[in-house]
Formats: sequence, structure tokens, C-alpha cells
Amino acid sequence: MSENSQISGKRGGKRSSSFKPGQTGNPGGRPKKTQEELDLVEACKGKTPAALAVIEKIMTSGSNERNQLSAALAIIERAWGKAIQPQTLSGPNGGEIPVGIRVSFK
Repeated sequence: MSENSQISGKRGGKRSSSFKPGQTGNPGGRPKKTQEELDLVEACKGKTPAALAVIEKIMTSGSNERNQLSAALAIIERAWGKAIQPQTLSGPNGGEIPVGIRVSFK
């Protein structure tokens, strides 16, 4: 059996690249932002009051209700976050979701 075809981790064989318990896959962490990226973030933050004023103007005197609603939602979601939308999953007739794999050879 070749070295590359071995199964790693808890399922079988071990590779030299398997993570040890408690070891992260990204030990260096997220790369630091460059000065250019930091400057861009600051420039965008500086434009926030003007952008909010534009959205507020659309919300209060937009040309149609769709634009007004979109502007209002943009303000609300920025301030409070998006509303939680719970989801329920079920199978046929409200029962369990069937799980299975069918394999056929021809």
C-alpha cells in the first residue's frame, strides 16, 4: 500500500501530517492586515455618516416603496442584525428524513 493511500486520523493508519490532539490546523492564525487594508477600512469608516444619510434619504423620500423598504432594512439590519429565521426539516408526510444510499451495478 502506498503512503498516500493510507487513511489518516481516527479511522485507521497515521500520516506524519496528522494533527496531534489540541493542535490547530492554522498555528500562525489569520494573517495580519497590511497598512493598505487598514487605511481602506479607516476611509470606509469615515464615509459611514454620509452613506447612512443617503440610505436615510432613500428611506424617507425614495421613489418607490421597494427602495424605501430596502433602505429601512439596511439600517435596521446594520444596527440590530438580521432577524433569526428558524427552519424545520422533515421527510415525507412530516416524518423523519430518510437516509440511505442505493448502489447498483450494471
